[in-house]
Amino acid sequence: MSATADLSFGHPGALRLLAGTLAEAIRPKPPISFRDWLPANINLIDGPMRGEAWSIDAAPYLGEIADCLSQEHPSNLVTVRKCQQSGASILALAWCLYIAEICPDNILYAVPGIDALQDINGQKLQPLIDAWQKRTGKRIIVPVTARSGFGSTTYEKRFAGGSINLANANSVMDLSMKTTRYGVKDEVSKWADTPNGDDPEALFFGRFTAFRRQKSYKILEISTPELDSGDELGEGPGHCRIDRSFRRSDQRFWHIACPQCAHEFKQSMELLKIDRDHPHRTVLGCPQCGYPITEMERVPAVRAGRFIAEQEGPDRHPGFHVDAFMSLMMSYEAIAEDFLKAEKKGSEAEIKNFWNLDLALPYAMRGNAPDHQRLKERCEDYPKSKVPEPALIFTAGADVQHDGIFVEAVGFAEDRQTWTVIAEFLPGTTDDVNGGAWLALDEIYRQEFADAFGGARRLDALAVDAGDGQRVNQAYEWCRRRPDCYAIRGMHGRGVPAIGTPRKTSVTRRGKKKKFGSAQAWPVGTWSLKGEFYGNLHKTGLAGGEAIYPPGYCHFGKFLNEEYFRQITAEYFHQQIVKGRLQEEWRKSRRDNHFLDCRIYAMAMAELRGLSTMTGDQWAALRAKIGRPADLFTARPAVAPPTDAAPPPDPKPKSSAREAWARRRT
Repeated sequence: MSATADLSFGHPGALRLLAGTLAEAIRPKPPISFRDWLPANINLIDGPMRGEAWSIDAAPYLGEIADCLSQEHPSNLVTVRKCQQSGASILALAWCLYIAEICPDNILYAVPGIDALQDINGQKLQPLIDAWQKRTGKRIIVPVTARSGFGSTTYEKRFAGGSINLANANSVMDLSMKTTRYGVKDEVSKWADTPNGDDPEALFFGRFTAFRRQKSYKILEISTPELDSGDELGEGPGHCRIDRSFRRSDQRFWHIACPQCAHEFKQSMELLKIDRDHPHRTVLGCPQCGYPITEMERVPAVRAGRFIAEQEGPDRHPGFHVDAFMSLMMSYEAIAEDFLKAEKKGSEAEIKNFWNLDLALPYAMRGNAPDHQRLKERCEDYPKSKVPEPALIFTAGADVQHDGIFVEAVGFAEDRQTWTVIAEFLPGTTDDVNGGAWLALDEIYRQEFADAFGGARRLDALAVDAGDGQRVNQAYEWCRRRPDCYAIRGMHGRGVPAIGTPRKTSVTRRGKKKKFGSAQAWPVGTWSLKGEFYGNLHKTGLAGGEAIYPPGYCHFGKFLNEEYFRQITAEYFHQQIVKGRLQEEWRKSRRDNHFLDCRIYAMAMAELRGLSTMTGDQWAALRAKIGRPADLFTARPAVAPPTDAAPPPDPKPKSSAREAWARRRT
């Protein structure tokens, strides 16, 4: 009798039970999607919901992105153009853990810079791993202290079948590591070309060569955008990397339904109706029926929303736009506040931040000046040499040439509006600081300008540049004798602050090296200041049909001649590819740009005096100090009738701080 017969004879259902159990044990498990894996495994590690389980309710738009990252989804590339605090970064890190457990293979996670690399490990990835393994009891990631000697390291998290490799996207060596199947390009818009001109994205993609024929790799790229080159297709040099990839995708935008007419649409800044006095009352108008959607109505509408692709085609990969309008961590009020703050500051850097971080859009720098004749046509009829009432900061910049000195004095308001008070060319020699044009500059330095309050104002700060470099010694010598005067040197390139840290300077005088203890060279970041100035020149005021003058608006008096406007518009922003690398620079469109330099130096001095850093209380204190006139509710002081008594003799005048500075021992 066979063993099978004996088993059947012993128990009629034994064979069926054994076969069923064996079949269940060897049956392939259906693939688990990343969307389903997330809430069962991931705890949030920061933010207001720290320690709670990940939930699709907190960020409903992440569900479809997670679906595209699942192992069974056919896409090889997923692009997310995002705002700040969108939840996309935690999704990328969680995806690495999903791969480690469900479909283990090598993962390359690249970030821009060593600081970002340390931050991603210490503050995000490792805490996420610890929370995951503590919650589930799983031991997927090998600990650093493994006895086998196969332990994880700071930048390599090992597991059976592969590892998570953290890489610096700015390092050729980090992007030339082992073959990998999965990858994350975090903050890819900030990736910079290597010193020898290599494209880090090309180096990154080179790690996936072994999987390209079968198309079995998958890459996630996430980033807040950066600069818009102006190219319609996003292919221009220097264009934002994440935006370029998004434009190549199917371009999915989150649509909500209007509570009134049920029309589906994507939210945008053009539809936002900001209440400037009460930002919490800000609403968004439906483009179909005009219904004002409130914040209370936005939240359920966002939860019930969906992605709709705007482009189709076989070569388009999934691409997602995630902005502050979709985020349940933001609100219409918060978006309005961010916009009003950027508008009030008026600087192009603040406006760029709003576009990048709130709207998740690349920003096009206003690098070219408007027509000089149009600027002259909008001149206003205000007096020369008089400081306007809103101008609480009053600075000047001087550009030294062989045959004279160009100088412009500018008043700055709290909202960064500016007024040209004077713009002069002071003829004379400049080789001797005790004569020539230097004497005329000294008169302006000591001049008391009338203000709108009936008082007198002196310059808060004066910047002096040596022009073509032949008057460096004279600039240092002249400035060291005068308080509130600063010898400056222009610094080119992105990322250079408007005003930097000074350094002590030695100069040669009459063949001898002399150390001026108070002579300092102040670096001025001309790049960003020119971008801001040219951006402000494009703003239109009352003459252009605006109800009010916008923050940053540039006011010019009718006393300015055409040459002044030719000089302030004498440069343009130029980009070109040289030996495979993008080169950017400000170039002259005409020979003379001295008044442009003067304006940039005056702006740097305004920054030094707190234009971007002062608080509202500090501005109020400065306004009170200057002497703003009393309002209608302030009682006027009583005035005594005139008498014939002789006035008392004037007391001995006290020496000013400037005079004490001039008399100090040198």
